Amino acid sequence: MSKLAQIRSIIAEAKDMLEEVEREVVESVGEYNATLAEFNTLKDSISLSELEEMKDALASIKNLPSQSAPSTMECEERLTHIDPPASFELKEPKSGTFAAKFWGFIVAVLVFVGLGAVGAYFKNLNFDPSLIDMKFVEDAFGFYSDLITGSSGSAAALGIAVAAFVSIITGYIVYWVMVNAAASSNLSKAQALFEEAKEYVNKQKEFLQRVKAWREFLQKVIDTVKSAKIFSDELSAKVTRIKFFEGDDFTKYKETSKEDVKDLLRLNEQLIVFTTMELCKEGDAISPEVENFFDELYQSVENIKKRVYS
Repeated sequence: MSKLAQIRSIIAEAKDMLEEVEREVVESVGEYNATLAEFNTLKDSISLSELEEMKDALASIKNLPSQSAPSTMECEERLTHIDPPASFELKEPKSGTFAAKFWGFIVAVLVFVGLGAVGAYFKNLNFDPSLIDMKFVEDAFGFYSDLITGSSGSAAALGIAVAAFVSIITGYIVYWVMVNAAASSNLSKAQALFEEAKEYVNKQKEFLQRVKAWREFLQKVIDTVKSAKIFSDELSAKVTRIKFFEGDDFTKYKETSKEDVKDLLRLNEQLIVFTTMELCKEGDAISPEVENFFDELYQSVENIKKRVYS
C-alpha cells in the first residue's frame, strides 16, 4: 500500500471513529437533559400539588407521632444541564502535490533555459539581450543537435527536443522527490492525528459512561418518586376519610388507620426534602447522601406497596 493510500486509510478510520463517538455523545447528552428536565418538572408538580394535599389531609389531627425536621442538603457540585463537548477538529495533512508540481515546473523551465545558455556559450553567441531572437535560440540549441549528429549545422529541433526531454525528466524527479518527502511527513502527521483522535475518543467514552450513569440514576429516582406520588394521593384521600369517620385524635384510630397516617407522614416528610434538595455530586459520582435519601424513599414506597398488596 502506497503512503498516500495509508494516509487516506488512517484519516478515514479516524473520521469514522470520531463520528461514531460524537453521535453517541449527542444522543446520550440529549437523553440525559430530557430526563433531568422531567425530574425538575416532577419536583415542581409535587411541590404545587401533592404537598398541599398531604398538608390538608394531616391538618387538625391531634397527637400525631413526632416527626424529625426535614433535612437539607448543601453541595458545591450538582447535576445540571450539560452541553456536548466540543468536537475534535481533524485537520487532514496537505498532500504537498501542488508545491511539488510548482517546483517541478520551475526546475524544468530553469533547466531548459540553462541548457540553452550552455549551448549559446559553446557556440560563442552574444548574450546581449537585444540580440536574443529566434535565430539565437535555434543556434543555441543547435549545439546539442551537432553533438548528437556529429556534424555542424544540424537542425535545431533535435537539440530543442533533447533539452526539453532532459528538462521534463529533471522536473519530474524534483516533483517525485518532493511528493515522496511530503508523503513520509504526512504519514507521520496522520499517525499522530490518529493517536490524538483515539485519545479523544477514549475520553469521550469515559464521559459517556458518566452521563449514562447519571441518566440511569435519574430515571430510577423518577420512577420511585412517581410511585411515591401515586401513594401520597391515595393516602391523602384515605386519611381525609379516616378523619371524617374516626375523628381527629390519632391515638383513637384503628391500627390500619394509624399505619395509613404514619405512611403519609413519612411520605410527606420525604417529599418535602425531595422538592427542596439538589442532586449533589462528589467528583463525577452522585453523593452518598443523595443516594441514601432515594434508597430510603424507595424503601418507603416498597413498604407501602407490600402492606397494600400483601
